[in-house]
Amino acid sequence: MNCFAIVCLYMSAVVLTQAEGKRVVMLPGITKSYFIQHANIGQALIDLGHEVWIFMPEYLSNSSLIKYKDIKISTFGETLGDMEKQMYTKLANNLWEGKQPSFRQHLDAAKAFRYNINRILDEKSLIDNIIKIKPDFLVIDGFMFNRNLFVIPYKLNVPFAIVGFVHDLTMHRVPFSPAVEPQVLNGLTNKMNFYERLTSTLLTILELSYDVFSDSDIVTRIAPEKLYTTISEIILKAEIFITELDHILDYPRPMLPNTKLIGGSSVSEPKPLIGEFKQFVEKSTNGIVVVSFGTNDFSIPEEILTKLSSAFQQLNLDVIWRVKKASNISTNILTSHWIPQNDLLGHPKTKVFVSHCGKNGQYEALYHAVPILCLPIFGDQFYNSKRIQVKGYGLKKDIKNISTQEIISAIKELVYDSKYKRNIEKASKLFKELYKVPSKEAAYWIDHVMKYGGDYMRSSGQEMPLYQFLLLDVIAFIAAVLSAIIFVFIFTARFFCICLSNHIKRKSKME
Repeated sequence: MNCFAIVCLYMSAVVLTQAEGKRVVMLPGITKSYFIQHANIGQALIDLGHEVWIFMPEYLSNSSLIKYKDIKISTFGETLGDMEKQMYTKLANNLWEGKQPSFRQHLDAAKAFRYNINRILDEKSLIDNIIKIKPDFLVIDGFMFNRNLFVIPYKLNVPFAIVGFVHDLTMHRVPFSPAVEPQVLNGLTNKMNFYERLTSTLLTILELSYDVFSDSDIVTRIAPEKLYTTISEIILKAEIFITELDHILDYPRPMLPNTKLIGGSSVSEPKPLIGEFKQFVEKSTNGIVVVSFGTNDFSIPEEILTKLSSAFQQLNLDVIWRVKKASNISTNILTSHWIPQNDLLGHPKTKVFVSHCGKNGQYEALYHAVPILCLPIFGDQFYNSKRIQVKGYGLKKDIKNISTQEIISAIKELVYDSKYKRNIEKASKLFKELYKVPSKEAAYWIDHVMKYGGDYMRSSGQEMPLYQFLLLDVIAFIAAVLSAIIFVFIFTARFFCICLSNHIKRKSKME
């Protein structure tokens, strides 16, 4: 093949790729960490030739969360304020007030999130702006508290994919056993005693019976021109379910073909440190402890921050701490309103990551093989922390009740007991080998279903009514047949007993 033919072939491929490019709208959860995740996937989609829009609430529009210049941004919710702070401060206060995580708290959180999602939908600017873009495809975060947003693809009749950190077995119609499949909100492991299996089963029955995360009238209110359906039924129409989980950090899970586990899409190879971070790390002789509670540090009480500060000052390690009230605490501590978390975790001098164990941070620590001291505050952080400890990748402690000395001891154990580093290094190698670049993996599957659709991967269980999927009609039929058999048996036995009794009476009279 001559050079001219090769050039023509290349140009044809470029034109074909551009012609197949789609206009994709992404709707992350309304908190900061979700925008980082969606932005990474969005850029990977752009690299495949698509046009990507990310919708974000007005209060985040100036936060520089989206680092990629090619991603287009549209805002909504000008009158809604900082919804993240409003909701998460209340959730965190449960811990500071000494309240243990409970199902009641999850119900309260679901109610608060639904209220804010409904405010967004009622404002109408979100849907109106999406309509103006004329998207070919929607990518919606699968965060359970976001469920009312799934009325949008139904209203606009646009195909969609779900990206999220929860592998929702009940919502996605995956056949499973609650005895071995812990869910985020029940806070259990995959090895349960009888009481835990009972609890898991009852919660599963409750989830199947009633969706606490969406409103039954949402379609009637937002899409009155459409036939009535439920959010659960809409979700089952997703072309693909892309889940920020894996079989290394999480527990082994049953999956349907249209569920793809990708691990954490926020991870990437570290970039070189610059500025004060570079200078501080280069001067460190014993190693670095990276400390970050994500965007939640606004809710941590002063006495706990003081306790943490006291512990860090007594370490023979240097500490880089992301904290809202940055100040010159000690020569071995660098505080900042923002830190290059992924790049710091990827630096060879980093020994430990002290974290609330949010979904992005835990994957960055896994990717870079850094043991974690987990200090969960609310929500899925307790579940994340427990599995980190169960798998031997770190330790889980109570941030409210842990003492200064216990913080020091926990960090030293993670640094000097080699089993933690050994365990997470092995997990990191497995993760990199199996999941490679998660954001590109997610983009590949979204691109794939935009080209070919996802029907060929959809289980028949996702097409049938819930009562058929749960075999309730079959169970009812079998129960009816058994009842009939038992009735006939009892009736026959009773008939023979009566006949026998009458026979005995007649015989007795004759004698």
